[in-house]
Amino acid sequence: MGSGLRTLANGLDHPEGVCWCPVARAVYAGGEAGQLYRFGLGGGAVETVATAPGGFLLGLAVDAVGSVYACDPNAGHVLRISPGGEVEPFGDRVGYPNYPVFDGDGNLWVTDSGTWDEVSGGLVRIAPDGSTERVAGPFRFANGLAISGDHLYMVESQLPGVVRMPLAGGIFETVVVLPRTVPDGLAFDAEGGLWIGCYQPNRIYRLAADGRLEVIVDDWTGEYVLSPTNLAFAGEELDALVLASLCGWAVKAIDPGLRGAALERPEPRDR
Repeated sequence: MGSGLRTLANGLDHPEGVCWCPVARAVYAGGEAGQLYRFGLGGGAVETVATAPGGFLLGLAVDAVGSVYACDPNAGHVLRISPGGEVEPFGDRVGYPNYPVFDGDGNLWVTDSGTWDEVSGGLVRIAPDGSTERVAGPFRFANGLAISGDHLYMVESQLPGVVRMPLAGGIFETVVVLPRTVPDGLAFDAEGGLWIGCYQPNRIYRLAADGRLEVIVDDWTGEYVLSPTNLAFAGEELDALVLASLCGWAVKAIDPGLRGAALERPEPRDR
């Protein structure tokens, strides 16, 4: 089990997505009925910033002004939610948007998971002006994303494992295969290690830059860390690792022993 395991927020509605917002100095998490929650790393009260009608918020990303970009597969859109709670679609319809990540040019890369047990997933890029392009596919349930250097890393949950491609375009290559798992979320640390959260089993891996694979969290009981789907480095020093829980009601954190890699957070543009 990871060191320093603690509960940050309880009573949430199956939070699959989490992210850290340095503007608000808070953690955001999504809910199964379209809720966007906000709370501090030290615990305390949970604020429901917005609720997308009929929504189900999955992966989350944050821009430079603190707006959250939330994948809502029920609407088929990425939603942009302002710090004050205003909700609007960003970009064109995606299909089954699952996870977003910004690159250094301000593009938002989004997985379209497709249908489970079908090779129908895709990868979409939404430009800062909202123009939307389907870049690659089909995949075996495209899921979490992360960027390191000049490569985009993506979970294929039914590979099961992680693949990557150059941000400039090109062929996907396999990074790691994880038999008998359902990988979901990704995050890089500052040393180039890739952290992989698994929907099943209740496990978190770290793939070191040299290819060494280590199990960091493994909770066969599901009592402490349940379905850790998305994960995010958080805090002023990015030295906490926040864990979502799609099958549960809490967001937890561990002390990973190193810092996370800083994410791109572009200035938004009006469409």
